[in-house]
Amino acid sequence: MSKLYKNSPLIEAVFEIRFPAELSIECQRDRFYEEIRKDYPQVFVPVVMGESLALKSYEFKSLDGKKTIRCSISRFSFHTNKYEGFAKFEKDCLNYTQLFIKLYNITSLNRTGLRYINHIPIVRIDGCIPIQKYLNFGYHLPQNLESDKFELFHTTFVVKIGEGRLRLLTHYFEVPSPPKKEFILLDFDYYYEEKLKADKIRDYLRKSHEHTKRIFEDIISDEYKVVMDTEPIGG
Repeated sequence: MSKLYKNSPLIEAVFEIRFPAELSIECQRDRFYEEIRKDYPQVFVPVVMGESLALKSYEFKSLDGKKTIRCSISRFSFHTNKYEGFAKFEKDCLNYTQLFIKLYNITSLNRTGLRYINHIPIVRIDGCIPIQKYLNFGYHLPQNLESDKFELFHTTFVVKIGEGRLRLLTHYFEVPSPPKKEFILLDFDYYYEEKLKADKIRDYLRKSHEHTKRIFEDIISDEYKVVMDTEPIGG
């Protein structure tokens, strides 16, 4: 986000566009694949269960499996599990997204979304989740309910920020396989909707990053920023 951290909780960054269905994509999917085959040689064909095959996304992965492109007749997304700063992410993302837009003559969009998914490892205190050790986030509850004694929590909200909206999902989850691990999910999705222009995706992406970056830095506690160990090598 605003910085790269040595111990960043970020596990995936995604940029997605949605657009009016373009049928030429279905019968000319090979045109795009030929352009990306060298970098994304692994192909995964969708399994159809109760939905049209054309609406399902084909998936193309890099050899190391850390980068993925998904596309259908109405959606395109770029995913990475190896985030190396926003400059690198923007370059890779726009390279493939703009190529796809050009090949299939996409001019208008229904939605753009930039998503950052974080898994924050936690340690309980007296059996409870010390939320405020990790996040500048809490609940205003009736006096007889202690707001720092949660054993689990799950919150989703959507707020208007600038010309778009931010959906923020945060909740506790655990991975039971030994050894058991516990996390806080912090999932940001900043999106624009309706009457968007395909030739402005660079602006949509950059503005989405600016808003998400600011909220991330505000919501992470100073105590957890020390744990992440700031290393200003990216953005």
